[in-house]
Amino acid sequence: MNMKTYRKVLAHQGIGSLMLLGLFSKIAVVAIPVVLNLAVVLGLDRGFGAAGLVITAWTVGVGIGGPLQGRMMDRHGARPVLLASVAAQVLFWGLGPLLPYEGLIAGALAVGLLNLPGFALVRLRLAVAIPDEDRDAAFALDAMTSNISYMVGPALGVTVATAVSSTASMRGLGVIISLAGLGLAVLDPAVKATTSPSATGTQPPKPTFRQWFTPALVPVLMATTATTLATAGYETAIVGGLRHAGQMEFSGLVLTVCGFCSLIGALVYGTIKRPPGFAVIAGLVGLTTVVGGFATGDWRLLCLAMVLPAALCSPAFASTGSAASALAPEGSRGVVMGCYSAALTVGNSVGPALSGAVQDSAGPRWAFVVIGLAGAALSALALTGHLWLGRRPAASSAPEPDRAALAEAKA
Repeated sequence: MNMKTYRKVLAHQGIGSLMLLGLFSKIAVVAIPVVLNLAVVLGLDRGFGAAGLVITAWTVGVGIGGPLQGRMMDRHGARPVLLASVAAQVLFWGLGPLLPYEGLIAGALAVGLLNLPGFALVRLRLAVAIPDEDRDAAFALDAMTSNISYMVGPALGVTVATAVSSTASMRGLGVIISLAGLGLAVLDPAVKATTSPSATGTQPPKPTFRQWFTPALVPVLMATTATTLATAGYETAIVGGLRHAGQMEFSGLVLTVCGFCSLIGALVYGTIKRPPGFAVIAGLVGLTTVVGGFATGDWRLLCLAMVLPAALCSPAFASTGSAASALAPEGSRGVVMGCYSAALTVGNSVGPALSGAVQDSAGPRWAFVVIGLAGAALSALALTGHLWLGRRPAASSAPEPDRAALAEAKA
């Protein structure tokens, strides 16, 4: 396996430090849902339904706040956005254990709007600093750190909340988020390309909505949502399936195997010269997830069944992230990657909810089938749109005739 491309990516100034700080911020951010869940269940002695409402409020805030934060980074750079986020995180996680349930819902929505943009910031910097030929490897590295965060963050949040207290988990999470945010603010990675002003001495105008939210971006966002819908959904189905089989104690092991396979998949993807398109990989994630439905009776079979979908999920995230960054025009990279983060959030919200609903009505086996086919269907729509849009320039690529020249020729 050729690791030269990864070394080239990390050799760029500040990328190594950014990846490390980004990893800490990601670990903290992905732990937020489980910490909020246990803060309601253990801290406030309420049910999981009540906890789900708090998590939904936070998710809505993240979905709305991502593009807005991206727009602010386009205009003012990363540091002001990071400092505002850190201030909100300190306030919420410090006072959160003292809030009543209604206050926790409102606070979760507000802190979601000002969520630490670690994921988006890393991708923005990679889009600016890394040349096109190394972009797939760069986003594969980003996918690897994201994968590690999903393996560590939730487990760490559960451990602290159950072994110490939900208050300790909330305030400890606040400390980690704040330190990571301050570190990123000190690093202050450039999220805009260094371009010189035009000949007139003025900066070029900012892209309009129609210039950055192009039809080509829609299939990328659809494939992103499809991937997160399938991956977040199959994690819920794994736990439900093993619980139904009386093997609940092996769910952590199966999820760890999935995380390891995903890590290897990202590592391999970054070394491929011409990887498949983003919609193809996303569709394969969905189709291979269906296989898990035939292995819910035994944890060993489930481990084997989940090797392919887990190995494909990080390459899918890397390919969609790379595609989104390539479509983002200068001056609107932040808002485009904010929309990308919102697409991730939508899939992460819909996937577990859909998986849980199917489990309740038809059993965990059908949960794998439904979420897998849903992800594959959405990816197929994304692929269709991508191919159709790819043909449009070919059909209309001939330049329009110069009417003035034709008139002159006729004269």
